[in-house]
Amino acid sequence: MKNIHWISAAAAVLVLAGLACGGGDGETPTVIVEEPPTTIPTNTPQPQPQPEGTTLEITNNSGVAVWYVYISPADADEWGEDWLGDEMIDPGETHTIVGIPEGTYDVKAADENNETIQVTWEAKVEGDMTWDITGLSSFEVVNNSDDAIYYLYIALSDAATWGEDWLGDQVIEPGASFVVDGVPRGTYDIKAAEDDDSSVEIVYNISLPEKNNWTVVGKTPLPGNAVLRFEEAFEDNRNNWGLDTETENVFYMSPAGGEYCMLIKSDNFTAWEWYEPFRTDEFVAEVGCYFEGAEDATCGLGFGPDGDNIYWYEVSPSDQTFALFLLENGSWQENLIDWTVSRNISPSGANYLSMERLEGVVSLYVNGVLIGQVNSDRFPEGRVGLGGSTYSEGNTTVCLDNLRVWRLE
Repeated sequence: MKNIHWISAAAAVLVLAGLACGGGDGETPTVIVEEPPTTIPTNTPQPQPQPEGTTLEITNNSGVAVWYVYISPADADEWGEDWLGDEMIDPGETHTIVGIPEGTYDVKAADENNETIQVTWEAKVEGDMTWDITGLSSFEVVNNSDDAIYYLYIALSDAATWGEDWLGDQVIEPGASFVVDGVPRGTYDIKAAEDDDSSVEIVYNISLPEKNNWTVVGKTPLPGNAVLRFEEAFEDNRNNWGLDTETENVFYMSPAGGEYCMLIKSDNFTAWEWYEPFRTDEFVAEVGCYFEGAEDATCGLGFGPDGDNIYWYEVSPSDQTFALFLLENGSWQENLIDWTVSRNISPSGANYLSMERLEGVVSLYVNGVLIGQVNSDRFPEGRVGLGGSTYSEGNTTVCLDNLRVWRLE
């Protein structure tokens, strides 16, 4: 703080004496005393009021210039205003923010492009605080699955392999949690695995440090009364799939190389083929699916009595979303589940879509993880359809593999 120098001026007294001419009348002389005006130089610094609240001293050791700092109440839905204003914190520099009301906050530093550098969650702010920005993040893994987690892999989303385990000798038992520290900022795929290295659950495209926890729910086991009634690996065509049938909009190819593919030639078009052997009310159906062509195409799995009446479940890998549609009497109805993000959807490669119908509840799974449910008593009997959809572009090849259908008895 700059020192304030007070300037003091001594008051002068001016005395004027008036003497009468001839001076012989004996009157007392008149004395006039004047006080000069008190003046303070206009350039004298004045004391400044000190801001109320706490101070936050920020040291930037991240190696990236900090352009924005957001300090938002921990229960807020949005980050709110930037606290740096026109300031910037270069690497190695320190900056102090003042006047923060005491409370519990989430604090975020961001770079020139407003990309997150580091986040501190639920920080109790009081008195004089310091924050060291390293660019490293931490997040909590909460195990709500039925399986102990022995291995945790955190790999950049564009990496070719999972890399090293991050748990070491630690085991996350069901109901327990574990905090992972020192993860550089980036976009990651994260895998939790059992002691035999089989997957408990995988999530994709997780932005760290934006994400501060991951609750592992694990894969849902089949109901105890599930009986496998049909399995198709598409190694041959004994079930007469496709038969190289071609229409104006779709070319249904015969199975080859262990997969069954259909070329959807038109845009904004949905195509499927029925699994015919039986009609059932309560069932579980699962199929692996990927596609080549338009980025916004989808894989689909459905259930209904005929081509005018069907529940239609779609997975869109490009934006990791899913939806559940309803076709009734030839017209698409209001969506049963609108497009919803699920990080369990792989944005590249194959996804396994599963649909379960049990006691009037339609449940949707991707890669074994429950992602959506809806109560609906339509179509008490039906059959399973599998295929895909196009949107902005046509000429997309949807390929399916490992179809399995269980009856719930």
